[in-house]
Amino acid sequence: MINPIQKSLFQLCCLLFAGLLTLSCNKDNGLPPGFPVLYRQDFIIPVGLSEFQVHHFQLQNISTRYLQELTDHSKTDADILGFTTSKASLTGIYGDSDLDFIDQVSLRVYDEADPNDYIEIAYRYPVPFEPGNTLPLIPSLADSKRMFSKSRISIDIVIWLRKITPVENEMRLDLEMWAQI
Repeated sequence: MINPIQKSLFQLCCLLFAGLLTLSCNKDNGLPPGFPVLYRQDFIIPVGLSEFQVHHFQLQNISTRYLQELTDHSKTDADILGFTTSKASLTGIYGDSDLDFIDQVSLRVYDEADPNDYIEIAYRYPVPFEPGNTLPLIPSLADSKRMFSKSRISIDIVIWLRKITPVENEMRLDLEMWAQI
């Protein structure tokens, strides 16, 4: 015969086991419910840029595919509560690039009609002294839905340098935005 203490202990163990099973199967990525929207753009950092100036690499007239993404996910504009950056990185297209000449980066999105009205969606300051070929950027908390809900946007990659660029670098911007529902 099982006494009440053993029964309670057994029930507690079963409850803890069920809780552990539930936690181990949860694939929570820390993001609110929603879906990713991916962007990839290439650009070139030329050789010989001065470290005494701020350099702007403007990627213009980029299709946001906003309406297509909403259709693909069976959502409307009213369903989207926010549009934030979940991941961003700058990578040398060829694996031999060394981004040690970069001191800081600001990734800004804007409408071509008003370049002064921008939203910083990612940044990196300071850049590590030996970043290698890929530089992950830190996503900002800014809601950029007002920009990405338009049909076209422009992106300004603002770079401050530590030293003169030693070679031409073919770069790739990978950007993952999160449409929160």
